[in-house]
Amino acid sequence: MRNLLYGEWYRWKKNKAFWICLLSAAGMILLVYLTMTAAGQAMGAGGDVLQETGISGMAAQFAGGGLVTMFGMIFLCIWMVSDYTHGAMKNVVGKGYSRMKVFLAKHLFGMAVTLIMNLIIFFVILIIGLVLIGTPEGDRLFFQNLLIYFGLQLLFGAAVSSIVIAICEWSRNMAAGIGITMAVIIFSPLLVQGLDLLFSVLRLNISISRYWILNLMADCPTEAFPLEFLFRGILMSVIWLLLPLALGAAHFRKTDIG
Repeated sequence: MRNLLYGEWYRWKKNKAFWICLLSAAGMILLVYLTMTAAGQAMGAGGDVLQETGISGMAAQFAGGGLVTMFGMIFLCIWMVSDYTHGAMKNVVGKGYSRMKVFLAKHLFGMAVTLIMNLIIFFVILIIGLVLIGTPEGDRLFFQNLLIYFGLQLLFGAAVSSIVIAICEWSRNMAAGIGITMAVIIFSPLLVQGLDLLFSVLRLNISISRYWILNLMADCPTEAFPLEFLFRGILMSVIWLLLPLALGAAHFRKTDIG
């Protein structure tokens, strides 16, 4: 396992996709901040649009809105599928390593690198916000709430990463992996909410969106965190992390590597 993780580390150091996705996300965040600043000045509000939204509101738009997730998951798809397209996965398995260890090493390293990317992006959101908006009143409570919010989003992001890794393992194709991943990120929250509405019309007391990880990510509060939400969010994050891991590992063990 140690040699496998070192091999993943060596590949990551030579991989440009991580930095391209990270810089793209940072550039998009800066562009949104500057656009909102310009919009406020154009309306004669002197930047009040950003002041009213606040750093917490901007963080919720970027993290809960899927922007952070999208760039991280694009990188993860490239990272996972490239081993199959370049034949590296076949070479590693051919060296006699246990398939379970190979998949687990790739899964763990992929999640870790994605979490690092998300953490850097959250730091960028905070720094640009402090520069353009400033420190809000009650800064101690603000930073405490923001730390909890970013921690929850990192936990949700780990679960989403596990789902994307499983998608890439089952597809083993770059276009299919990225396409399915984007469809899941963009459309699954709307689909789940639609099912909730259907169940409500049928007078069934069922709410699937409360347990789907992407809806939890979007609905995460930025302050006054309810204990019920914290418990449900942590529990569902663990479930959505372990379930795709088990399915991906089972598929990797039984399917031939072309």
